[in-house]
Amino acid sequence: NRKRREFYGSDVIAKLKEIWELFDYPCGQNLAPMMEEYVSVLEKWKEMSFTLEIKNKLISISSSTIDRRLKRSKRFFKKKIFSTTRPGSMLKKQIPIKTSSWNEKRPGFGELDTVAHCGDSASGEFINSLTFTDILTQWTESVAVMGKAQIRIKNGLDNIENRLPFPLLGIDPDNGGEFINWQLYRHCIEKNIEFTRGRPYKKNDNAHIEQKNWTHVRKLIGYSRLDKDFQLELLNSLYLNEWRLYKNFFIPNKKLISKKRVGTRIVKKFDIPKTPYQRVLDCKNISNEIKQKLTAVYDNINPVELRKNIDKKLSKI
Repeated sequence: NRKRREFYGSDVIAKLKEIWELFDYPCGQNLAPMMEEYVSVLEKWKEMSFTLEIKNKLISISSSTIDRRLKRSKRFFKKKIFSTTRPGSMLKKQIPIKTSSWNEKRPGFGELDTVAHCGDSASGEFINSLTFTDILTQWTESVAVMGKAQIRIKNGLDNIENRLPFPLLGIDPDNGGEFINWQLYRHCIEKNIEFTRGRPYKKNDNAHIEQKNWTHVRKLIGYSRLDKDFQLELLNSLYLNEWRLYKNFFIPNKKLISKKRVGTRIVKKFDIPKTPYQRVLDCKNISNEIKQKLTAVYDNINPVELRKNIDKKLSKI
């Protein structure tokens, strides 16, 4: 019985592992399409060097091979969390329930949610992460607020709106009291922002933001309690600077194209993984001026420095 000859040697896998760790541990299906871009960026900033042979092998490696060769390096942690969402008031009758998808041909329509950093106890005041994700481009912005006061949530939404590379046209949160209140409702009417909500106890109605709650908040912060002012300041600094650049410019995601039942199986088809930045560049409804500004920002970002600064701020938090 002759063994299969090893094509990707230890030198290739060592480089693969470094890239995998640097870009937030993506699965093979997300990493393979971005490999050529990642290698190019790392060479540009002289953070990693590659021989021609290793470079060609990294670019040609398949997603299944990536998952197989990194299997031993992967670690999964299961954590138990509990919700701090509370039902809203009678204002629910004024805000329509949306069960269908947004018009995905225009950017600016997205989902909104909070993540509580309360640790094992929901008593007292603690930090919450308010996160918005755009459905079309998957561009995601977060802001940290102390508590869930209505005015703080409204100010947090204003902060997010100012960071977006396109106008905010619609929000779709859950039924928590921090969202279902007259202050936020009137604010959306004044700014001509469409305001809808999901069905109570139906998390799939807000599937996009529920996914981002894990990838953009929990994987970064974890489940510890954060209730200090200096933690709030550092977390907002991280969300405003390094984290938004790292996630929106370098970390790809894939979108569901179709889903159909074949016998007893559900077959899903996804598009080619792209970063939110790449999806913005592909969007016809965003002006060339905005695209040029984003390209200028991208050309001046060193992902290795971003990752180092993220780790420094996390250790302080």
